[in-house]
Amino acid sequence: MQISPASNSQVKLWKKLQRTKYRKKEGLFIAEGERCVEQIIEGGYLDVESVIVEEGYDPASDLLRGDYETVSVTADDFQAISDTDTPQGVLAVCRIPDQADPGDLQSKPGLLVALDAVQDPGNVGTIIRTSSWFGAAGILFGEGTADPFHPKVVRSTAGATGTLPYMKGDQGQLLNDFENSGWHVYLMDGSEEAVNLEDITPAEKSILLIGNEGNGIADHLFTPNRHTVRIPGNHQAVESLNAAIALGIGLYEFGR
Repeated sequence: MQISPASNSQVKLWKKLQRTKYRKKEGLFIAEGERCVEQIIEGGYLDVESVIVEEGYDPASDLLRGDYETVSVTADDFQAISDTDTPQGVLAVCRIPDQADPGDLQSKPGLLVALDAVQDPGNVGTIIRTSSWFGAAGILFGEGTADPFHPKVVRSTAGATGTLPYMKGDQGQLLNDFENSGWHVYLMDGSEEAVNLEDITPAEKSILLIGNEGNGIADHLFTPNRHTVRIPGNHQAVESLNAAIALGIGLYEFGR
């Protein structure tokens, strides 16, 4: 494959993609790391515009043989584009996929994952990958949640970015809209009043909601028609579980 030097304008643009407003403006994001880039290319869920390699990069796979532009940059420019202290020498510039059509997502049965102000990029990335593994129908990203196309989130998905339909917005409004289409909402909550996960028979159209790492689910999202569910455990010894781990347990139980 022909590898050409990147232009100055390309490098300037790619450096900006670490910032949310430029990702939104350009409709592009960066995926970093050989395994992450390789999985994105193999999966074919995303439109890969360019693959960027550091000068002298020698891949251990065939990821430079695809039908996309491959360009090289200097070590200094690569470090500036990268979001890590020790980059692996390869990045992919991908187009941000469109949000799902609400009607399409609401019409089909399945299990949706909803995030209420989950702020840690590593948690959000792990939740995306875990949701994809368990065959979730899609993800609803509420306000205050880390941008799913932030470099740290994308890296944490380990190549699962783009595998699931998604919507972003006010979580209260999103949940209301889905409930009006026959969906049932289950809030993961550690309170004594919540029902143990193994005692739940999920509805055909179920939404599993996980809350903020420190504060849990916002009070206004608890309504009489919604179900609170909990993971049984030694709550006296440990106050709570990591958000991504808790969501993984919830997905496993709901899929049994």
